[in-house]
Amino acid sequence: MKLGRTIVAAASVLALSASLVACSGGGSSSDKQKVTFWQFDTAQASIDAYKAAIKDFEAKNPTITVDMQIVPWADQQQKITTALASGALPDVSMLGNDVVAQYAANGSLAPLDSYIADWSKQEGTDVKKDMYDGDLSYYTYKGKLYGSPVADETRMLYFNKDFFEKAGLDPNTPPTTWDEVEKDAKALKSVVSVPWSAPMSKQYVTVQTFMSVYLSYGASLFTDDGKCGLNTTEFKDALTWYTGIAKDGLTSPDAANQTSDDLANLFSNGKAGMLIDGPSRYNAIKTANPDLFKNIGVAAIPAGPKGQFGFLGGWPLVMWNTSKAKDAAAKWIHYATSPDGALSKIAQTSGILPGRKSLAEKSPWTEAPYDQFATQLSKAYPYQYPAGPSPKMGEIETASIQTAVQQVATGALNVNDATKQLCTDIDNILAK
Repeated sequence: MKLGRTIVAAASVLALSASLVACSGGGSSSDKQKVTFWQFDTAQASIDAYKAAIKDFEAKNPTITVDMQIVPWADQQQKITTALASGALPDVSMLGNDVVAQYAANGSLAPLDSYIADWSKQEGTDVKKDMYDGDLSYYTYKGKLYGSPVADETRMLYFNKDFFEKAGLDPNTPPTTWDEVEKDAKALKSVVSVPWSAPMSKQYVTVQTFMSVYLSYGASLFTDDGKCGLNTTEFKDALTWYTGIAKDGLTSPDAANQTSDDLANLFSNGKAGMLIDGPSRYNAIKTANPDLFKNIGVAAIPAGPKGQFGFLGGWPLVMWNTSKAKDAAAKWIHYATSPDGALSKIAQTSGILPGRKSLAEKSPWTEAPYDQFATQLSKAYPYQYPAGPSPKMGEIETASIQTAVQQVATGALNVNDATKQLCTDIDNILAK
């Protein structure tokens, strides 16, 4: 759930934005202010959680209204790019953790430091010390903090215990390696048409899943001199193995075109044997399919030849610089991301791991399976591990690795040609 594309000619875009009317609210101090909020999580549990939070917030702040607009993660990059050019940015939005610095650098985001100082006084604690170090690193640019954490995320392996038993597999010993995943998927094929709902499309979910494979094979996104490092035997072996799942009919036959929700729904509706997903899926299944929920197991992300590497994700709320209601927007951000506000209910309802340490140390996040996800976070890494953050990661994420996966999975290109094209694309992005 990371996002963004490098915005070219940012200064001219922002100048245009300033001359146009933003979609955010405003008006005199006596007017009721509207805060437009783009929410990227399309899971119904998350939507319901934010609706409840907005209702409570508006009751406590009768001069402010929050207009929540649902923008799917898959669409947000184009939506933000268009809004930057037209001046139609929201006041507040979610944002992928790896692109906060990108938008801060081009002046699109408003720093939150002065507001956070006030929040610390209100909460009686240093808010920054209640944030995870990784979040502070992601959301800080040139000494200023631009995001208030909502969630920290990693992925684990969900599996249907009933299908495992019917296929002659032991549900108490789920697969711990990718080779075991493939072996179990082949066994599951006898009892369910989609053994593993593995993504193969040009969507974030593909790279968010596949990164655990290529890192575990020893592949590195960048070389030591900052160029594409994927044209290697390690990456090609990982790509061959992963796309082989599609070629062997062990995922959905339309996985190369399906969205993350499509693939997750196959598992949630009892039509797939395995799924790699985050903690929010647990609550979603509990709500949507209580009967299936009783048969769901959760296991650590499988390991490859070079070890175990989970996905490291998360997102904050940010304030866009064109907002004409910054104080009202800051109040909403604080309420939605504070342990004293709605963060606990948002996290519990949607099943995310909260972005505040003080909450993560309390029930229900100390209970299964959330404690398992917390443990998995200790082995979660960014796509570019072992390299540090890159200001180009947003564009690389949306335009490269998942394209190669889809090309090979559909037979459009072979592994060698897809990898060569992949590195050409990445190097072109890095050279901009």
